[in-house]
Amino acid sequence: MSLDYEPRFTEPLQASYIVREGQPVKLSCRFTAYPKGTITWLKDGTPIDFEALGISRDFTVVKEVDYTALLIKEAFPEDTGSYVVVIRNSIGEAHSFTQLTVEDFFCRTPESELSDTPSKPVFVQSLRDTTINEGQKLKLNAAVNAHPEPEIIWYRNDIPLKNSRDLMLTFDGQLCTLTKERCEKENDTGVYRITAVNSMGQAECTCQVIVQSSDTLMLRDRLQFNHTQPIGGQAVQESEKLLSDSLVEQQSVPTSTLITETKSVSNIYEQQVQTANTTDTLEVPKISRSRSSFHQAKTMKFGSAPKLSFTMNTLPTMPAPEPMLTTPAGFPPEFRQLFHDQKTSLGSTVKFEARAIGTQPLNAYWLFNGSPITHLGSNQHYQQQIFNDTYILTIFNIRYDDIGKYTLHVENAWGKATCTAELFVPPTVARYGKKISRQTWNQL
Repeated sequence: MSLDYEPRFTEPLQASYIVREGQPVKLSCRFTAYPKGTITWLKDGTPIDFEALGISRDFTVVKEVDYTALLIKEAFPEDTGSYVVVIRNSIGEAHSFTQLTVEDFFCRTPESELSDTPSKPVFVQSLRDTTINEGQKLKLNAAVNAHPEPEIIWYRNDIPLKNSRDLMLTFDGQLCTLTKERCEKENDTGVYRITAVNSMGQAECTCQVIVQSSDTLMLRDRLQFNHTQPIGGQAVQESEKLLSDSLVEQQSVPTSTLITETKSVSNIYEQQVQTANTTDTLEVPKISRSRSSFHQAKTMKFGSAPKLSFTMNTLPTMPAPEPMLTTPAGFPPEFRQLFHDQKTSLGSTVKFEARAIGTQPLNAYWLFNGSPITHLGSNQHYQQQIFNDTYILTIFNIRYDDIGKYTLHVENAWGKATCTAELFVPPTVARYGKKISRQTWNQL
């Protein structure tokens, strides 16, 4: 009786995955099959081919006897799609499906919620320092609040940047984005700066972008070159100290001289010659390449001939390897949706709502005119709500002393982010026992 059976999934893929842009993704499943099955991953019905699909170059496929996973180090919106893993053997095949959704870095606030009050630009989400490898995609984001809409200017190393065939700069009124598909160390490493300017003023923020050479990981291997004829079985590194012993073939202690090429080595600061019993020692505190030469140990006892010779080759100084830069294990808070200035009336209810992401744990708190709003859990005038990545502050029965600036501060071990808006209450006056607005009063 045959024990062979077709593949089947013991732990299939989840039905769907939703992640934020820039976050890692792991699509994994477990299966069983006999004989051993082959594993194929597909995106939108096509076997994954990095170059053909133009998707993230950070894809890695893990394949084991009963387990497989598709790992994406940093997800982009273009990685969104339907993913399928297929397990095949000689008996049959099995499929597991999932839908991956990569949400944009930033959710733009609806136009209806934007304030018309003139204000100078303020970056509510700054640029982040970024490290990538050569050939990878670079994407920088920043969010700015301003009215009227500001002019956005990008710089690299203080040189203005413009849209080109491989560089795209976009601005949708709030979100500023720089995208370059394939980066080079020489042309793309540097300090990036974004400036927002309008009639009320200007603001700017900067970040450092490091593009690692594709040869960095192989640098140590490239420096392991070979050298012939080392000193007495040794190789001497440039700038290192040399100690070379020459054994003189005499039963009694001779008077010896060490000779470099045709010049006798004297006891000066740069080199020392010492004789002990039948061993002559040449000491050179700091070797330079100019000292690569032929050496002799000449025994001068009763006119005897030289007994020993050797060649000294000096190796060039090995340059320090390029530092291996690693991406931090987490990232600072980022606002995906912002709240804005609001106008309301006395006795009404107002909500300030924002969405923020970042590596957990996140510490979030609200401030009014720069001071923390205390006792939110028991305060009947304020109500704080947190739903996943959404933070809501509700203010009931608005009073004049509620007028001011409200700030949501979110922080973690990697950084912090803030969002601030102002609450306005137009003044009212009484006429015949009724409240009328200032605008109506001015018309009387």
